Amino acid sequence: MGLVSGVSRPMKSHAATLALVGWYLMLPIAPDRYAPISEWAHVDSFDTAAECREEALQNIERVKKKGEKVEIDRAEAFECIATDDPRLKAK
Repeated sequence: MGLVSGVSRPMKSHAATLALVGWYLMLPIAPDRYAPISEWAHVDSFDTAAECREEALQNIERVKKKGEKVEIDRAEAFECIATDDPRLKAK
């Protein structure tokens, strides 16, 4: 318990707060890689940014084997974004 202005209340740990945030692997809707992120395709969800990035890189390799330029460009434009990223909210 932490004391703030003489009032006892539980303190949130930074690690606990971060643990609540997940990560989305997002791909643009081809061919518009400049569309707002809220309009991109949500491909998968992950616990960590590192897991998201690893899957994105593996996806790029899978798509390269198929050889479709548009799909390669789309895969390479990936974004791993936190589930609480304000860009996810449509405007």
